[in-house]
Amino acid sequence: MHRAWRFLIMFLGGWLVMSPAQAWSTQDSMWQGAYLTAHVADWGQTRDISVHCNSGGSYSETNLLLGRCPSLAEVNSYFLGTAILHTGAAYLIPHKYRRAFQLSTLGMQLNFVNNNKQIGLKFNF
Repeated sequence: MHRAWRFLIMFLGGWLVMSPAQAWSTQDSMWQGAYLTAHVADWGQTRDISVHCNSGGSYSETNLLLGRCPSLAEVNSYFLGTAILHTGAAYLIPHKYRRAFQLSTLGMQLNFVNNNKQIGLKFNF
């Protein structure tokens, strides 16, 4: 895993341990689970892009943080890191704003997954 991701994960982990407990409900867990489900679907589709791109296929990645043709290791590190960061951010965001954060990011993920499905990407795990 890239050093920057390790640093972010360690920083967030320390922040979570040292921050005061946030009000977290069963509904928060359900919405976070929905987000993570869509996130994992996008992860699998992005792995499919990586396989196609690195074998001379016509697909390329549009996420600027990953670059046009990321390796599977880069894809895995990115999605693992962003899943952890999203969960940590959802936990730290005050309860009155948390649902808006979870719903807006869930909507974005579902849009990515749907677009990827429309162009023929598969879940490649």
